[in-house]
Amino acid sequence: MRRILNETAALVVRSLRQAVGAWNAFFLVPADPTPLGLVRLIIGALSCWNMIVYGMELRSFLGSTGWADPVTAREFLPEGAWSFWFLVPDSLLRPVWAACVLITFCFAIGLFSRTTAILSWAILVSTAYRAPVLLYGFDQILATWVFYLAITGASGRAVSIDRFLERYRRNRLDLARPPGPKGWRPESGSPRASVAANIAIRLIQLHLCMIYLFAGLSKLRGEPWWDGYAAAMILTTPEFSRFDLTWIAIDYPALVSLATHATIVLEIGYAALIWNRKLRPWVLIAVAAMHVGIDLTLSLTEFALTMLAANIAFVSGTWLRSLASGREQPSGKVLYDGVCPRCRATMSLVCAADPDRVIEPVDLTSVDVASIHPELTKEACMASMHVVRRDGRLFAGYDAVMILLAWTPLTWPLSLFRFIPGVAPLGRRVYNTIAATRPRDVPCTDEVCGIHPPASIRGDSAKPARLARNGVESAATAAKTGRTKR
Repeated sequence: MRRILNETAALVVRSLRQAVGAWNAFFLVPADPTPLGLVRLIIGALSCWNMIVYGMELRSFLGSTGWADPVTAREFLPEGAWSFWFLVPDSLLRPVWAACVLITFCFAIGLFSRTTAILSWAILVSTAYRAPVLLYGFDQILATWVFYLAITGASGRAVSIDRFLERYRRNRLDLARPPGPKGWRPESGSPRASVAANIAIRLIQLHLCMIYLFAGLSKLRGEPWWDGYAAAMILTTPEFSRFDLTWIAIDYPALVSLATHATIVLEIGYAALIWNRKLRPWVLIAVAAMHVGIDLTLSLTEFALTMLAANIAFVSGTWLRSLASGREQPSGKVLYDGVCPRCRATMSLVCAADPDRVIEPVDLTSVDVASIHPELTKEACMASMHVVRRDGRLFAGYDAVMILLAWTPLTWPLSLFRFIPGVAPLGRRVYNTIAATRPRDVPCTDEVCGIHPPASIRGDSAKPARLARNGVESAATAAKTGRTKR
């Protein structure tokens, strides 16, 4: 009996340890926040768009004399629910609405993302409860995803302005220090994995599984889904359809029946099939096709985008970054003047926007430029910045700047200006003027100047010439004082 009890206890302990290990491996392992950042970008943009739509008829939606006055709206509130819109008088509706649009926009681009995520969630929930007559699945799902992003605080660690500014400050500090034997090399653009990012991703993944599972099971209660003509009913309802699709239901009844049953199989099977890595891409493609079909037949564009954005949580962060950086890095080398404060600041910005070492910066003052490309000369490189592409093509000045802008997703929209007639000649003139007047650090030429570290080491590159000049003046004063004493 004792042996049975001991073996039973050991089995229970072993099972508990395995369960705890599986739990930790699922929730508490650091994960790449790149998918989460992309989810935040899309969900935040939809939140901002949602508030803009409310602003088109603000008093009708949220005013005291609108479609749902405060007294009526409170009757729809669940117990414990709240909305700050009940405290906003009609005279302040527009300023408060503008602040809400600004907050959701900052959340979308990832600026102060921890704070704006919490505020965006409060805005979405308050707006939904204040205008219950407009509430539908889009508002509920949107608030749910923002809630997961808010409680974990990890969505701003990738694909965000916060991440860009963090990398920019680090690059400025690195460039302020003496360069190593191989020159300055910025860190990889891959964001640091974190447990908080994994928790947010897992919460979104599990919630998606529940949504699709219960949506599929609820359809089984309807006879049209069993008989295969539910999709035909949707296609022949012109009230919501974007196009007249009745011909599909009439001419291809077998295809419509297949789509009906495939929808149920996909929604019920999603919770199991999505975890298989080999099947996952096909499941995601099928889900995307299903939501596109829902949008075409029911005009639920915002809801479809919200669900598709959440499905990005199942996509690999490494694969997502490869879409922006390509499979071969670097795309090219950038030669810059390492003793020019303005050039160092520019390279800090460029490398902060680099998704994953697409750009290789090269300080032309520490290398033989001819070893980079045989057509390069020191004089030409000192006159303007040069970009050497992987295929050997050379670009200089304004054209090099445009190439750099096109290589990074954050600055890519700015590169489109080069296609506007007249911009290129003007851009070259502006660049040449700036390059010709750029400041450079003044090197120390005597022992007294050497007491003061160069501006590139101290990180203060604003007035290097004045500091060097002060050093010379101090030396002259000291020499004069010495002669007077003698």
